[in-house]
Amino acid sequence: MPATAASQLIFFIAAVVVASAVAGIFVTTTLNLSHGIQEQASDQINELRTRIQVINDASAMPYNATAGTLIVYVKNTGTTAPDGNKTRVLVDGNITTMANLTFRLLDGASEWSNGVVLEITVGNLTLASGDHQLKVIPEFGKPVTFKFKI
Repeated sequence: MPATAASQLIFFIAAVVVASAVAGIFVTTTLNLSHGIQEQASDQINELRTRIQVINDASAMPYNATAGTLIVYVKNTGTTAPDGNKTRVLVDGNITTMANLTFRLLDGASEWSNGVVLEITVGNLTLASGDHQLKVIPEFGKPVTFKFKI
């Protein structure tokens, strides 16, 4: 009888150890999933609150062929103030390096808040006459595509 009690005690301790390990794995997995959902929700909120609009005239883009510069005016129509210096620009599908971009907030604004226009000067650019496409990608939010003619 004592041998039976000892073996049952060993099986009980083993079952408790295995159950504790499984419970620990479930808790860790649940916490990781929860943190991932929170981060994704935060990114989605930023994306929904960030809206921009290119306000140039598509038929009269300020392009200087001699200097190789294109000026783009982008208005913040969202509720957040993204960092304008982290905005990316693609012209005809080609990404423009940060060294060729100049950012300036208009009307003396100190941040790119709702209603404020960001002037982006794209340098070192050669565009032929005809149709072109511009894509502006803010720090958060969806990219805006703008078709224009030179």
